[in-house]
Amino acid sequence: MRRFSSAAILLLASCARQPIAAPPPAPAPQRPPVAVVPAPVVRAPAAVVTRTPAVSDSTVPFERPNGTLLRASTLVYDLSLTRAGQPVALGIRTVSVVESQMGGAPGWLISETRTGTALETSDSLFVSRTELTPTRWAASVGKTQLAASMTRDTLFGAMQTYQGRSSFTIALPPGVLLTPGMVERVVELLPLQLGYRAAAAIVLLELGSPRAVAAQLAVDREERLSLASGTVDCWVVTLRAGAMEERLWVSKEPSRVVKTEQTVATGVVAAMLRM
Repeated sequence: MRRFSSAAILLLASCARQPIAAPPPAPAPQRPPVAVVPAPVVRAPAAVVTRTPAVSDSTVPFERPNGTLLRASTLVYDLSLTRAGQPVALGIRTVSVVESQMGGAPGWLISETRTGTALETSDSLFVSRTELTPTRWAASVGKTQLAASMTRDTLFGAMQTYQGRSSFTIALPPGVLLTPGMVERVVELLPLQLGYRAAAAIVLLELGSPRAVAAQLAVDREERLSLASGTVDCWVVTLRAGAMEERLWVSKEPSRVVKTEQTVATGVVAAMLRM
């Protein structure tokens, strides 16, 4: 999934030298010109910094919602994997939002844990109170640990794996969404309606380091969803980033993510809110 441009492109060039004049040899027979096919240009990925292009020129980036409308909450989701029509329980996902402070500045702490799964995960993201701008991020996936800090356009941090410790620096596009918990809280505050479409960017953890990927948010349809507590009217929002696609069912009143689905190599992973 290479949807981002490299920060540095290696340019290959060649030059020719003209030999020193010598006594003219006998003229060689003329040969028909041979068509030369240029070799493909080699584009090497940047060693440190990556940048993310927009999804398309016609898609406008989403407008950052008013973070003061966010509310403290704890949401619990049941995880399952459906393969060949048979669902299998995967564990529990818990997402919490609490008011917090970082360096004396008021903000929100969006935390997430997944328990009962083969590989337990957790992450904590601190965002500013009004603009929901991320500033600190800590995450763990099994024994892999990540810690990062952010400025308005750069994420820098370190990752510890069984292979050792490595550091990283990536460029952050405006309005980047870092964690699933942040994606869901922002989507709940957007002015969703049929036809809504906006450009975004997300951060994926792949091959031992994070990278920013251009994405798109779109309301595909309305749907009445059956939950344990009854039926709810929802917007079905699709988040697309290259080959990755996730669907979010957002209840209309109150605006809340009640279900998510994502197709993976082994089936369809779903999270259903406990009501």
